[in-house]
Amino acid sequence: MQAVKVFNNNAVSVVMPDGREAILVGNGLGFGRRPGDVIDKNRVSKVYYVQNELQTKFLKMLDNVTPQVMQAAERISLAAEEQGILLSSKSTISLVDHISFALERVEKGTFLPNLMLSETRMLYPKEYAVGQRALELVRQFCGVQLPEDEAGYIALHLVAGAADGALAYDTVKFVKAVKEIICDTYHCTFEEESLETTRLTVHLKFLAARILRHTPWQDAGLESMYTVLLQRDSRNEVCLQRINAYLRQEFDYELDHQEQVYLLIHLTKIVR
Repeated sequence: MQAVKVFNNNAVSVVMPDGREAILVGNGLGFGRRPGDVIDKNRVSKVYYVQNELQTKFLKMLDNVTPQVMQAAERISLAAEEQGILLSSKSTISLVDHISFALERVEKGTFLPNLMLSETRMLYPKEYAVGQRALELVRQFCGVQLPEDEAGYIALHLVAGAADGALAYDTVKFVKAVKEIICDTYHCTFEEESLETTRLTVHLKFLAARILRHTPWQDAGLESMYTVLLQRDSRNEVCLQRINAYLRQEFDYELDHQEQVYLLIHLTKIVR
């Protein structure tokens, strides 16, 4: 492959055998090179197929991040792929950008608490595990220990990169808000590792997906259970009213009786 453009010591653009232009990144890959020079394939650590509208941002980012950050991001992408999480070039660029700013925050002594850490860990365990691995890789390549909260942020980056980012964020937001309403109404706390909490969280995740995707509810014939479950605890009706008020305000949605029945079934196992 021959260099088309040389951006800096670590990045060049080439035309790939399939005719597409790509940006190659590698330690010292562009050092002393000029357009037309042959590029050493053994020095290439990452290939980016970047759309024209993203190239300016990507190249600007390359000027402001170290090769170590690029290497860490590359290894995190590989760790994600090993778990079946495939990231686009755009998502990888976003990951590099995030790591760079996370390191900058640590350097300045600024801590950004992740208020959705618990929900992210429970809703996306596979991505969260990669996020934890990412902290190790950043420490290995950059020599900086990022806080545990960053594992959650990186996990959401992975979810967003493999699917609909807005959907992932709204799902976590929804689950956190509903669980807070439950805790406040029943004056209880959740044990994260308990089977009941896990089941409730998973139920809320799928409920959120259905609400956010406007998926119609299939009639399961549970209407007769509504009154029975509602009367088991005087706080049940209050809790459901508060949840529906939140849903109307944030998502223009209201739970029907069948959806409330499923939620009450989970609540009866947690609130005793």
